[in-house]
Amino acid sequence: MPAPSSILLLHGLGGSGLGTVKLLEESLQAGGWENAVFLRPTLQAVHMPPEGKPMDRVFVQAWDEMNAFLGTRVPHLTVGFSFGGLLSAFAPSPLRLSVCSPWSQLTPDAIQRAAARPEWRVLHGQEDTLVPPTQHLQMLPDSIPLTLDPKGTHDFDAWMPRIVDWIHGSWDAFQVSK
Repeated sequence: MPAPSSILLLHGLGGSGLGTVKLLEESLQAGGWENAVFLRPTLQAVHMPPEGKPMDRVFVQAWDEMNAFLGTRVPHLTVGFSFGGLLSAFAPSPLRLSVCSPWSQLTPDAIQRAAARPEWRVLHGQEDTLVPPTQHLQMLPDSIPLTLDPKGTHDFDAWMPRIVDWIHGSWDAFQVSK
């Protein structure tokens, strides 16, 4: 299968484009996607959200930052971790992947809008105590392809090989479906 030529990687709250998403980029390159253009912006609204600012406002500001960063670019694939996964659900990419995201931060209407577009997939760790699957996955419509990894946690760096396998599998399934 051909690899995506451009990939947007979105970090979680308090993160940056130099943390877990950089490790993901390196892992995907080592796995055969070395020719892809990787975009890993540090979104200030997510990197350092103002204390006490409602999460819906943080989301809107981060959404605006992401779109300003992208301009007219449409990456082939978007992968978001935690809060970045909320953004990835709405990204302009034809395939959007969300990892361990706090869906209870969004309204049911917003989630339905994201689900109305095809090719959005979700990975969650059964052992995630920061974003517990029982609290957040119930927000998702049944139509969203969901993988619940029994060994997954919110320690994405330790879980990276399994995340990379899921991303490759999701990309391959997307290519077959086109």
